[in-house]
Amino acid sequence: MTGSDILTPLAAIFVLVVQAGGVQAGGAARAAEPPRLSLPIACEPGRTCFVQNHVDLDPGPGTRDFACEAATYDGHKGVDFRLLSAAVAVENSVAVQAAAPGKVKGTRDGMADQFAREGGGLAGRECGNGVVVDHGGGWETQYCHMRRGSVAVRTGQQVSRGERLGDVGYSGFADFAHLHFEVRKDGDFVDPFSMLGAGAACLRDGATATGLWEEAAARAFPYRRGQFIESGFASAIPNTLALEQGAAKLSAAGPEGDGLIFYARVMNARAGDRIRLRVTGPAGFATDVTSEPFDRNKAIAVQAAGKKRTRPRWASGSYDGIADLLRGDAVVDTVRGRFEMP
Repeated sequence: MTGSDILTPLAAIFVLVVQAGGVQAGGAARAAEPPRLSLPIACEPGRTCFVQNHVDLDPGPGTRDFACEAATYDGHKGVDFRLLSAAVAVENSVAVQAAAPGKVKGTRDGMADQFAREGGGLAGRECGNGVVVDHGGGWETQYCHMRRGSVAVRTGQQVSRGERLGDVGYSGFADFAHLHFEVRKDGDFVDPFSMLGAGAACLRDGATATGLWEEAAARAFPYRRGQFIESGFASAIPNTLALEQGAAKLSAAGPEGDGLIFYARVMNARAGDRIRLRVTGPAGFATDVTSEPFDRNKAIAVQAAGKKRTRPRWASGSYDGIADLLRGDAVVDTVRGRFEMP
């Protein structure tokens, strides 16, 4: 068995387990206490990276994250730290970091970065390029979907907290650029935000969760019940795939563009939520649109509002957009954007 053989699926997408059999932790400390985890990704929480999916605690076909919400999907056994786009992953080299000291138990590299819909033949390799670190005492962490050619450690190597393991990518079974981060104790998954495992009762007040994170890491990603992750202007309504690929895939706004559109991308919206978009600009440009209620929970959704051009060019000046995520009469989150028309 080679180190890369360790990265294999257990049952479903992202359900990953390390092959057992006499693996020793070497210099990793063995103690009854679980490791305290620092952030496994080098980014700006809430600005350049976001928690897209939590661990699914429901042992059946339903979904339930630790806060009794649905920011997860069936069978998901890790935490997905997403970037805004594949372009960000490629151009900025966002580091994946060891969340605690330990010994590298296995690695894989060489798989292409491509969205799952673009390729196939992933059976047994859903994790893509990745690393497993043994922290001793039955605790280990796994890091998946890393960028091809970025894995910077080798099997048997001791790593310190925060040491770079590689870079975020979208290899393996991934629909967006992200790090899938998994914690296990004696082979069973543990939710790092709550220390809960499969079948555990969720916490109605997620703020009371006692997880594995160090204090600074816990503060970095407070639980969010729906949030905007991005907004901007374009000349046509963007689709989700274009946004996942990066801004270069969008139709750029400009003086002679066919349209002038303000868009907002929301994450983990609930069924019944609505999005209100308002745009104002020079020469009386104004629009105010509220979407129909979502018919189901939305992991990612894009809403847009704007106008088609009816004059030779758009008026020069500042165009301002604002989007509100509405839940009943309450505003859950707000995002703003500005575009300077030359």
